[in-house]
Amino acid sequence: MQIYFDGCSNTRCGYMGNDAKKPPRQRRDHLYLRWSKKFCDKLGAEEYNFAGSGMSNHRILRHIAQAQYDGLKYFDLIVIQMTFPHRFEWYDSRKNNWRKISIEKFNKQKDKDEFGRFWRSYYQGGMYSDEYGRVHEEICFNSIKSICKANNLPLILLTCNTQSKLQFDYVMKKSHPTEEEQETMIEDLLEIYHQKCIK
Repeated sequence: MQIYFDGCSNTRCGYMGNDAKKPPRQRRDHLYLRWSKKFCDKLGAEEYNFAGSGMSNHRILRHIAQAQYDGLKYFDLIVIQMTFPHRFEWYDSRKNNWRKISIEKFNKQKDKDEFGRFWRSYYQGGMYSDEYGRVHEEICFNSIKSICKANNLPLILLTCNTQSKLQFDYVMKKSHPTEEEQETMIEDLLEIYHQKCIK
């Protein structure tokens, strides 16, 4: 069994196991601590985790609809953790890569170039609104569900956005759950898996 995971830092879990206060020998690798790995271990499955810190719903949708689409046939289950709707990504043709932007990242950067000025107008000049974020979240949500349905793939959809009105299978109680909090989450997700995916 192979399971596809995508999401933001709540699924990447790079924040775990990197405690700089601990001596190097006591630090643990987040790849073995994160909930997606432990979820797979309980099912005897292989984990394929495409999540990244600070990623957006747009990026999660782009992955499943384009970057990873041809490989979906190799997966037995899709687990998607959607994130905060104010996050976005854009393609920088000068650097030839996708770049992420969010209110948090915007607040930390300075207007060094035309991109900084654009994102200032995007977040502060009325281009972005909570309604836009809500609608874009719903578009991503419905698109991910449709892609999985069209490919006959079971899907578990969760979110860290506690303000969302969409019908997710699971809503995380908080961002960056501890190892202990993730254990409860894993048990809840296993129950959802058995209810939705085992016939």
